[in-house]
Amino acid sequence: MSGFVKTREEVERIRKFMMPARFVGEELGISFQTTWEFARETLPPMFEPLGNEEENVCEAYASVGEWHSAYCGDFEGSLVQLMCRYEGIEGTWTLLELMSPELAVTTGREILGECKKLGTGRIWRDGAHQYAVGSRKGVDLVRIEADISGAEQGPKETESPSFEIKMFSHTTGTGLQYPPILYVWTNSTSYTSYREGTGTLEWGHSKWDPVDTIPIVSTGATIATEYAMSCEADERQIEDPDGVLPQYLWGRGYDDPTWYRITERWKGADELNPDPDREAASV
Repeated sequence: MSGFVKTREEVERIRKFMMPARFVGEELGISFQTTWEFARETLPPMFEPLGNEEENVCEAYASVGEWHSAYCGDFEGSLVQLMCRYEGIEGTWTLLELMSPELAVTTGREILGECKKLGTGRIWRDGAHQYAVGSRKGVDLVRIEADISGAEQGPKETESPSFEIKMFSHTTGTGLQYPPILYVWTNSTSYTSYREGTGTLEWGHSKWDPVDTIPIVSTGATIATEYAMSCEADERQIEDPDGVLPQYLWGRGYDDPTWYRITERWKGADELNPDPDREAASV
């Protein structure tokens, strides 16, 4: 058959290849606390922030890494995640997920329901000192700098859940095309190296990926790891009776298209969302 059309056998091999999602990687990550108020505003309503509402803190995590996989090749990137709870399960909800190259983005977003956008992640080392940056559209969004001086804690095994909602905008832009699906992922990790240290976390500014609106109340341990991970998903149908889920799709998983340049003949024909950079420049 033409390379543009896969045989049934080839499609079946791809199906078996995709699950479980398996990869090895190395990361530099840092735990931090953001505000409960921000987390409650940012999390979809079915999730509860994990932290302390009275003290106005929610647990969170940022990381930069490089990975080699058995389902989408080699890739690199950066993540920012909020800790939350769903029906008694404690896991993570991802606010920012930068990945490259293209296959890591398309398989993650369109097949696995992740919020991936095309971006990069790099880690530099000088002895115990490490510096990591996650970037997109020419902006360094996530910057972690650390001294990893703690004792080796690997090898060790962990199992941790994470949450993703697979959803697509309707072709007309009105609501969702299909009923949303919640994936509760079980992430089984075998660490070959796990060392802690102290470090700092800084955000860059970009209207496309507004990480600098995430309050940093405090930072915790910085963690340098090398590991192998296998991820399997439990699929659950969920309801969106109030039609709020598109608010957690646009911007997070897809850029706001109303901020892009409009061809001359249709300028002024549509109502646009306020451009935050343009508003700031006019002040």
